[in-house]
Amino acid sequence: MEFYKEFDKDKCTLCGLCLHECPVMRLPLEEAKAQMERLVRGEDARSVLTRCESCFTCDYVCPENAHPAGLFLRRWEEAYKNGGLPRRAKYFLPLSVPNFRTFAIDRLPENERSMLRSWLDESPAEEIFYPGCNWITAPYLAKSRLLEGYTIRGSLAYCCGEMYFRMGLHDQLRKLSARLKAWLGRMGVKRMVIPCTAGNNLFTNVLPRFGFDYPLEVEHLLPILQRRIESGDIKIEKKLDMTVTIQESCHAKALGPEFMDLPRTILARLGVEIIEEERSRDKMICCGIGGGFSHPSSYNPARLTFSTWRALGEARRTGAQAIATYCAGCAQMLTTGQITNPFNRMPVYHVFELVRMAAGEETISRSEKLKRAAYFLAGVTGRQGPALLDPRRFRLDEVPEVLESLKY
Repeated sequence: MEFYKEFDKDKCTLCGLCLHECPVMRLPLEEAKAQMERLVRGEDARSVLTRCESCFTCDYVCPENAHPAGLFLRRWEEAYKNGGLPRRAKYFLPLSVPNFRTFAIDRLPENERSMLRSWLDESPAEEIFYPGCNWITAPYLAKSRLLEGYTIRGSLAYCCGEMYFRMGLHDQLRKLSARLKAWLGRMGVKRMVIPCTAGNNLFTNVLPRFGFDYPLEVEHLLPILQRRIESGDIKIEKKLDMTVTIQESCHAKALGPEFMDLPRTILARLGVEIIEEERSRDKMICCGIGGGFSHPSSYNPARLTFSTWRALGEARRTGAQAIATYCAGCAQMLTTGQITNPFNRMPVYHVFELVRMAAGEETISRSEKLKRAAYFLAGVTGRQGPALLDPRRFRLDEVPEVLESLKY
């Protein structure tokens, strides 16, 4: 199925399956039909417009290929254009400063901040490793001999726009598309390796719809890791005798079932047993960040917390020893949620970390991960907290965009 298109009203039969099979809402069929009818008519449907996490599962269960997710995003964009965003949202916008990522980056060890500064280089490079915002916030992931030979380039200033996309803020995507095209053009990039599933999906399926017409070959890190393990280029020094459950990326379904097989195939080669969650693969639930995307939520910390706790609960019920994810953002979200959740203390690993461990490398400790997660939580409490009671609203053109000031 073609990922992301505008809602096609003529194809929609108001069958309600999109909301009935939604892994978050699971509405009774008759209620789902009624809510879809209200959405299509432009009537009040605040409940579903609040609870939607723009995971796009609805598009994949729609029997008519009407792209109902496009309707949700359109309603959110209309609400933004009519009344702006609550001030609490500003702390989570990718290009505003301070934001939840810059707060954490400011507290990283100097050796990791030095890595980030080296990634700002814009000298010519035909192939780059594009870390994306989440790896930039967790640069320890890139401290590996397995990435030797890659030219890593990127900064928060050249975000792929995933958060804007899932909030329905499409004018921002058009601006980002122009900026990314100019940035890649300055370096002469022809090929990009991306460890982030969201970034892979944005560059492949989304940004071209918003003006990104730059000729670029894009490949995710996972198939590269699989090939290198199969060929023996990455040697498995020790089997990881453990059980894990997988936190799926919301964007994985856009890349197809074969892509979702990749982390499972890789983990099996490492000696890892996988215990699937009740809602997995294309019926997965978000790690928690999706609880902030809807316009009524606009990063309401209560909704973010509830959504993250739900994902942690889903993982805990499997009985697995650890959580594995192939999205650094999911890993950060789940680890941050564990600080306030007394019922889940499962270690959280990025799949690349597990590959490194099996290849004989070390990664940072769980206590260090929790320490870094505490930075995210402290930032939300101290920086976003005062805005929660602020009745004022704002528009994106009122937020100075940070570009060259991001020098870490």
